[in-house]
Amino acid sequence: MVASRVDEEISILRSWKRMSGGYDAISKRVNATYAETRDIRETMQELRLPFYVVWEMVGYADYFAFEGDED
Repeated sequence: MVASRVDEEISILRSWKRMSGGYDAISKRVNATYAETRDIRETMQELRLPFYVVWEMVGYADYFAFEGDED
Protein backbone atom coordinates (compact mmCIF):
# COMPACT_ATOMS: atom_id res chain seq x y z
CA MET A 1 0.00 0.00 0.00
CA VAL A 2 1.32 3.42 -0.94
CA ALA A 3 1.81 5.93 1.88
CA SER A 4 -0.84 8.31 0.50
CA ARG A 5 -3.34 5.43 0.35
CA VAL A 6 -2.56 4.55 3.97
CA ASP A 7 -3.14 8.16 4.99
CA GLU A 8 -6.44 8.13 3.10
CA GLU A 9 -7.54 4.94 4.85
CA ILE A 10 -6.64 6.42 8.25
CA SER A 11 -8.67 9.51 7.40
CA ILE A 12 -11.64 7.35 6.45
CA LEU A 13 -11.48 5.38 9.68
CA ARG A 14 -11.29 8.58 11.73
CA SER A 15 -14.28 10.06 9.91
CA TRP A 16 -16.36 6.94 10.58
CA LYS A 17 -15.42 7.14 14.25
CA ARG A 18 -16.67 10.74 14.47
CA MET A 19 -20.02 9.76 12.97
CA SER A 20 -21.83 7.32 15.21
CA GLY A 21 -24.68 5.09 14.19
CA GLY A 22 -23.13 2.92 11.54
CA TYR A 23 -23.74 2.85 7.81
CA ASP A 24 -27.45 3.74 7.92
CA ALA A 25 -26.98 6.84 10.08
CA ILE A 26 -24.01 8.02 8.02
CA SER A 27 -25.92 7.42 4.80
CA LYS A 28 -28.83 9.52 6.06
CA ARG A 29 -26.48 12.38 6.96
CA VAL A 30 -24.72 12.16 3.59
CA ASN A 31 -28.01 12.20 1.69
CA ALA A 32 -29.44 15.04 3.80
CA THR A 33 -26.32 17.13 3.28
CA TYR A 34 -26.22 16.31 -0.44
CA ALA A 35 -29.89 17.32 -0.76
CA GLU A 36 -28.95 20.75 0.61
CA THR A 37 -25.69 21.28 -1.28
CA ARG A 38 -26.40 19.31 -4.50
CA ASP A 39 -22.62 19.03 -4.76
CA ILE A 40 -20.52 15.98 -3.92
CA ARG A 41 -17.38 17.97 -3.13
CA GLU A 42 -19.21 20.28 -0.69
CA THR A 43 -20.78 17.23 0.97
CA MET A 44 -17.34 15.66 1.30
CA GLN A 45 -15.91 18.76 2.92
CA GLU A 46 -18.83 19.30 5.26
CA LEU A 47 -18.86 15.70 6.51
CA ARG A 48 -15.12 15.06 6.12
CA LEU A 49 -15.67 11.92 4.08
CA PRO A 50 -13.71 10.74 1.03
CA PHE A 51 -15.15 11.09 -2.46
CA TYR A 52 -15.93 7.42 -3.04
CA VAL A 53 -17.93 7.14 0.21
CA VAL A 54 -20.16 10.07 -0.70
CA TRP A 55 -20.36 8.88 -4.33
CA GLU A 56 -21.59 5.48 -3.22
CA MET A 57 -24.00 6.73 -0.56
CA VAL A 58 -25.82 9.14 -2.86
CA GLY A 59 -26.30 6.32 -5.37
CA TYR A 60 -24.02 7.28 -8.22
CA ALA A 61 -21.78 4.24 -7.83
CA ASP A 62 -24.70 1.85 -8.37
CA TYR A 63 -26.12 3.92 -11.20
CA PHE A 64 -22.89 3.94 -13.18
CA ALA A 65 -22.12 0.30 -12.36
CA PHE A 66 -25.38 -0.81 -13.94
CA GLU A 67 -25.40 1.81 -16.71
CA GLY A 68 -22.35 0.15 -18.27
CA ASP A 69 -24.05 -3.27 -18.35
CA GLU A 70 -26.55 -2.24 -21.05
CA ASP A 71 -23.96 -2.18 -23.86
